[in-house]
Amino acid sequence: MITNGYCNVEELQAAIDPEGAASFAGGDRENMEIAIEAASRWIDEYCGTWFYASSETRYYTADWHDLVYIDDLLSVTTLKTDDNGDGVHETTWAATDYIPEPRNNPLRSRPYRQLRVNVNGVNAFPRDVVDGVEITGSFGYSTAAPLNVKQACLLIAHRLYRRKDAIFGVAGTPGLGVTVIQAKIAADSDVQQLLQAIDTRRV
Repeated sequence: MITNGYCNVEELQAAIDPEGAASFAGGDRENMEIAIEAASRWIDEYCGTWFYASSETRYYTADWHDLVYIDDLLSVTTLKTDDNGDGVHETTWAATDYIPEPRNNPLRSRPYRQLRVNVNGVNAFPRDVVDGVEITGSFGYSTAAPLNVKQACLLIAHRLYRRKDAIFGVAGTPGLGVTVIQAKIAADSDVQQLLQAIDTRRV
């Protein structure tokens, strides 16, 4: 079973055998699921983010009273602050007290990367209080994988799946001769180009 994969087994099978002539055994499906999840997590590490919504509570230290930098955020459920550094986040902010930024990022299918104090609000971030800002919300770059991420996942998962037939990097295929399978995914220029399109800038 795949958890938060960026493609599914049927899509990978179609990439491996576009004509639909191949017959895949039960063990093949399990290997494909493992390859897809491994490829998806590799993409997360490569990009420094993930492409699904994860409900979490996270903590941040604000360097300014009016601004705090955060991880990729899709929406805020609650925002609280520890105003006196006692480890208790006693102040709950109203949604009108802060502004998620960049404001237009959702229109571009991109996440928020910072929260700014609304000048009409009543609160300020506790400057230099370690973990003074508590955010509960939906974190991630997007709720679903963009097409370039899906395509990169298919390429990587295809390669990982084929490695079972080429444990040392070389496979003999009847009728096709010898196929060299690169071990280093990061060396794949197509994967690099697809994932470099992901905007990881903080502002």
